[in-house]
Amino acid sequence: MNAAISDATPIGPQAQARPRLHYLDNLRAFIIVIVVVFHAAMNFMAGCPDWWPVIDTRSSLFFTWVVLLTDVPIMPVMFLIAGYFGLASLSRKGLRAFWQDKLLRIVLPWVAGVLIVAPFLPWLWLVSRLPDPPSFSYFWLHMFFTERFATQGALWFLGILTVFYLGLSAVSLVWMPLLSRSPGGTRPDFAFWIAFLALVSVVFMVINAFWPDYLWVPVKYILWVQPTRVSLEAFYFALGVLAYRQQWFAADGYRPKAALWLPVAIVAGWSLVSYKFMVGFDMPDPLVRGVHAILHCVFCLAATLALIGLFQRFANRTGPVSSRLSASSYGLYIVHLPLVGAADLLIRGQDWNIFVKYAVVSALALAASYLISAYGLSWLPMFGDSRRGSRPDAAAREPCPTL
Repeated sequence: MNAAISDATPIGPQAQARPRLHYLDNLRAFIIVIVVVFHAAMNFMAGCPDWWPVIDTRSSLFFTWVVLLTDVPIMPVMFLIAGYFGLASLSRKGLRAFWQDKLLRIVLPWVAGVLIVAPFLPWLWLVSRLPDPPSFSYFWLHMFFTERFATQGALWFLGILTVFYLGLSAVSLVWMPLLSRSPGGTRPDFAFWIAFLALVSVVFMVINAFWPDYLWVPVKYILWVQPTRVSLEAFYFALGVLAYRQQWFAADGYRPKAALWLPVAIVAGWSLVSYKFMVGFDMPDPLVRGVHAILHCVFCLAATLALIGLFQRFANRTGPVSSRLSASSYGLYIVHLPLVGAADLLIRGQDWNIFVKYAVVSALALAASYLISAYGLSWLPMFGDSRRGSRPDAAAREPCPTL
């Protein structure tokens, strides 16, 4: 009874901290590693978009499959975890302290990253294509802040996350029960997931009628969004908020069955990519878009729940390696994309097997990103001190600043 009363009570700044869910920390770090190897694969995919900074002389449909499959669930998983820990942080700290933290750890790295990190991407685009490219300083001063070259790279995530946190804060002001965890919690049943899939699929299909799935749209060059994907990201962020309120992922809460969801994800993922190759990527017909929306959303949900189930079962622990990676994963995400491009440029002229090239690019980008994050960015207050990751309990005491 005392536990039920505690769970039903708003969790303010004086509330006791709950045990850290190590598997969500580990899942987040794993997804960020996958983001790096996903971006490394784009250089080698058949049909790589021309705006990609560096395109290798070799390509393979294998990497096209890797990109198309990986692209679907990685960011929804990130936003679900962000929603879960975002509400936990807001409930625990209160609005003022919550935003003091987010301004330091989200908004400031977003702005600084756009000004310092993002310009390397279009500059590498020029370096890889022009015989006499401009220096980086000239490019930054005279070319980057123009419509042609402006980009945020991977930093778009922080902009959208800031908007979602603003929305979460606004709802908490008009509906105080948001900050309370439901007594005893509830567990989603099959009907819930069918309703969720129906809703997200319809919204995805409607938006896809106006914007192609892969289109990036700048909003006053402050935010960069993919209209179809930002709808999914919003739903998964809200799903994370709901999961925290209903205590889904607590020790005795909801545990997705990986044995059920993983086969669904495999079948849906294979069907989705096969369907894209069969009907093409433009999809002008409403029926074609409808089938695509359903396959996309089923694969996204099944992959998300399968990953959560697997990490709940096999990765709900911390240690020196996992805590160090978790503590460094935020900085790794911030800096990785220019390093992927630099590694691409370094090995582009080598006459190596394409899989060897991909392995080298992935390894170089991961190693360089980790070293910069763990031994460089860790000294900055917005990234915390990633050297604390050397202690096994660091991840439990220091939530990832993106969350």
